[in-house]
Amino acid sequence: MGYELGVSLRYIKSKKKQRFVSIITLLSIIGIMVGVMALIIVLSVMTGFEDDLRGKILGTNAHIVVLKFSGGMDKYSSVSSFLKYTMKKDINRQYRVQHHGGANNILHTFTEDVLHDEKLGLADQIEGVTPFIYSQAMLSSHGNVTGVVLRGIDPTTATQVTDLSKKLIRGSISQLAATFKDPESNARIGGIIIGKELARSLGVDDGDTVNIISPLGIMTPLGMIPRMKKFRVVGIFSTGMYEYDSGLAYLSLKNAQQFLNMGDNVTGLEIKIKDIFKARQVARLIQDELGFPYYARSWEDTNRNLFTALKLEKTVMFIILILIIMVGALGIVSSLVMVVVEKTRDIAILKALGATDKSIMKIFVYQGLFIGFIGTGLGLFFGYILCVLLKHYHFVSLPKDVYYIDTLPVTMRPEIFVMVAVSAIVISFFATIYPSYKASKLPPAETLRYE
Repeated sequence: MGYELGVSLRYIKSKKKQRFVSIITLLSIIGIMVGVMALIIVLSVMTGFEDDLRGKILGTNAHIVVLKFSGGMDKYSSVSSFLKYTMKKDINRQYRVQHHGGANNILHTFTEDVLHDEKLGLADQIEGVTPFIYSQAMLSSHGNVTGVVLRGIDPTTATQVTDLSKKLIRGSISQLAATFKDPESNARIGGIIIGKELARSLGVDDGDTVNIISPLGIMTPLGMIPRMKKFRVVGIFSTGMYEYDSGLAYLSLKNAQQFLNMGDNVTGLEIKIKDIFKARQVARLIQDELGFPYYARSWEDTNRNLFTALKLEKTVMFIILILIIMVGALGIVSSLVMVVVEKTRDIAILKALGATDKSIMKIFVYQGLFIGFIGTGLGLFFGYILCVLLKHYHFVSLPKDVYYIDTLPVTMRPEIFVMVAVSAIVISFFATIYPSYKASKLPPAETLRYE
């Protein structure tokens, strides 16, 4: 152990006459501990909120949506087959033509190989493709009326793309394709799956019937009248997001096409990929391969405003809470300044014995860093404990009609702890520079003259 570190550790242990210095040191440790703990909890909660929100959005919506500029998409089966099977072969065929066409130098060949491998890797990301229909309508039952987003899905392929089957609390997706007998008119009616909050507002349950009213009416001699059809509730889902649970309803693709008079057209195709963070690159590849009039949108583009706001909020909270650590760092400055005043004679003696300015600086830098390490370590420990308690016991609840979720989520990531710890230590280090520099510049002769 170098003597600088040994002297700094001895200076931390204050004597009775230096008790005030010890109190300032303790307050500095507490200030840094509180700042680090607050940062760990806030960033973990905000990361958990972002992850939970992303999971619920992607559990209901696809990673990528392929649409057509002209509106409805016809011949969607061939487009779906191209995305699932043919696109990879097409990329290989294009590569062979381009590569055989005359790459005369190594650099050009290497570039073509890299681009080909990147395209193939993105094409291999596609796990499932399913058609969908998107429209707005109104649901009515027992005198209650509410507006909903109506989605037509293919019960056989929808489970490959979304997690709707896991969100069902009653019923099953397969019942969407079945037909049922209306007890009032004895007519055959289709099935519908609605959200838990929507079922509550309409006053219906599994097995009841609801009327769907389309804003696209039917022209009659008496004028335009709304299109209306009865469906039986065959399932109720709960995503944990109030907006989805209160305003979303599912029909089978066939029933939605018939009700909306779309023929064999659909709104578009939904795609699920392996790595959700590559959705934008895969969407760009799909758009390049399909060409006009098709275009692809990733979940990042669709929800850009929401997740950008969350990221900005997390950054702002980090900057604000760093100020708490800086307050603790100011305590380090005060503590070291007072120690320098108390240890002026010791500094002079050390210099007289041959200690350099650099060694004197090290003594007080080590002392300040030691305070910073203690405060940071305690903050990390207590922050972790509180995050674990929040994660497992959910003793903080949120109103579902205000927030997207009803409990406070927590996601602890190693990079959060490392980032906060490094920030706290760096701030503590900068807090030691001024007092250490002043201590190293004390003249030993002038100090010892009156001793």
